[in-house]
Amino acid sequence: MTTTPAKLFRIARFIALSLPLAIVSLSLLSQSQSAGSSPAQPAWPSQPDAQPPLQFEVASIRPHQSAGDESSDRKMLPGGRFVATATPIRTLLRIAFGTDGISGAPSWVDNETFDINATTVNHAEVITPQQFQQLILSLLEDRLALKFHREEKEASVYWLELEKTGKLGPDLKPSTADSQPNMSRNANGSSAMMKVSKMSMTDIAAALSRQAGRPVEDHTGLKGNFDFQIEWAPEEGPDSDVPSLFTVLKERLGLKLESAKGNTESVVIDQITHPSAN
Repeated sequence: MTTTPAKLFRIARFIALSLPLAIVSLSLLSQSQSAGSSPAQPAWPSQPDAQPPLQFEVASIRPHQSAGDESSDRKMLPGGRFVATATPIRTLLRIAFGTDGISGAPSWVDNETFDINATTVNHAEVITPQQFQQLILSLLEDRLALKFHREEKEASVYWLELEKTGKLGPDLKPSTADSQPNMSRNANGSSAMMKVSKMSMTDIAAALSRQAGRPVEDHTGLKGNFDFQIEWAPEEGPDSDVPSLFTVLKERLGLKLESAKGNTESVVIDQITHPSAN
């Protein structure tokens, strides 16, 4: 299978944003203990065709030997190769399930970090976010004896809506034909910035979930893909020159977040062990 640079770029972006942004639909997972469907975490455009599940043929998982200030990093490389450094297992759980709503895991999944070098069977390329999530889930099940179940409950959510029907904000632009799918977020403590290109409103709503502190559902009715760049203050103070996320969405994008009630699904970890020997 030949993977275009654009497809590899999507994969790399998804991995890099799995913590801060990540929440895509897990429609390929079954609803048993070892697999199920989950609400989304965004940042990857929808793929029209279902892809077959992939598995790692070779996977090395070793405790990270810290030399000081190494940053946590994850990359999907050509030839079906996945490389992660200084990565907590919590990060892999978030990638696999596409949500932060994970409970029941022991403290070591947050406190210990690992280096991973894995290759898919027959070096199959990872093309869709669903494939990547299934791949990480299989790794956790095979090497960490992961078992889990899902619980659904009513909770507070946000509905992403248009501030004024049929009117976009000045910074929300329909994507052009030459736009490339991308979503990135940077923060320096006093401000945060999100840059989006060629993303659907469903993906954008899901990406905003982590920033807004609760699940965000798309109720804009907008079709197609969009580009924008916004900056806001994570914690707006009286002397802040940067507005809040809610203000920026309204004034720059013509969108608003309305509180609502909805059904949210969480993942409960029943069992997870330290990685088995290679």
